[in-house]
Amino acid sequence: MAINFANINLEVIDITTNATPDLFINQNAVTFSKRVLEDLGYPANVQYCTDAANKVFAVRVCKSNEAKATAFSKAKSEQTTTLSVGNKNLREVLVAFIPNFDPKKRYKVSGEFDAENRVMYYDMTTAVESALRVSKE
Repeated sequence: MAINFANINLEVIDITTNATPDLFINQNAVTFSKRVLEDLGYPANVQYCTDAANKVFAVRVCKSNEAKATAFSKAKSEQTTTLSVGNKNLREVLVAFIPNFDPKKRYKVSGEFDAENRVMYYDMTTAVESALRVSKE
């Protein structure tokens, strides 16, 4: 079987960005995959939001002068890796939403992006144990 090269339409694969916008709950921090930063547009400021009844966590892009705005990402050219947030208050809110949370384990939650409102939503009840970097204590 010969390939007809005239019918091939190649697209470049971006190997520097995760396929899914994942959030990781580690023992000491919360880490956002590079895909989260890509989807949100590398925002300088965000608001962390929750819907406690539905156990949903969200990251909403905002301006620095909005209520409870938090510094988030560097510019795209400067933010070369994932983004980790070591804020214990944020981590404590998130772990409270994870069913059967084990503090010695690492969890992953995949997000859903609302492009119109520039919000990344995470259903924390869908958290799964992540095999990478599991504590050896």
